Amino acid sequence: MDATTTIDAAMPPPGLDIVRLDVRPLLARGEEPFRAIMDAVDGLGAGQALALRTPFDPVPLHRVMAGKGFRRHTVARAPDDLETVYWPEAADAPAAPAPAHADVPEPEARVELDVRGLAPPEPMERTLAALEALPVGEALVQVNDRVPAFLLPLLDEQGWAYRISADDRGTVTTIWRDRPS
Repeated sequence: MDATTTIDAAMPPPGLDIVRLDVRPLLARGEEPFRAIMDAVDGLGAGQALALRTPFDPVPLHRVMAGKGFRRHTVARAPDDLETVYWPEAADAPAAPAPAHADVPEPEARVELDVRGLAPPEPMERTLAALEALPVGEALVQVNDRVPAFLLPLLDEQGWAYRISADDRGTVTTIWRDRPS
């Protein structure tokens, strides 16, 4: 890998003010960076983009950011040093289409599942079992220590809609049906 290798070809529009966040120190200390990233995203103003430095390509985060209406450009500066710039689709013309479940409303009735502190694959197994038993018209709220990266592709394959957020408990993934099973 050369000094800088482009991983994806999308380029941010010119003139954006770049806000930088390096989560490599957090990860090195074993801390979950999702809340810090979402705080930085929430703090972005008009005309701003987030440049995120990570030791790996944060593929699950790309999905979360796409769901929030962001595009991305990733450059590998070294094998363990990547920079991904996220910018709002509104800064581009024309905007890319929203994810398939973006317009599907979340049900108000909720079942909560707390999987914090559990070792993989137990959080995913418990979540999938809870989804099998989830009553029609309800949403499952999974509270986790991290973004459930390996669960997200399964949710897509099985026709589940989801939104990921963070609160004082950790990473919160709300899951519901976006089409009949």
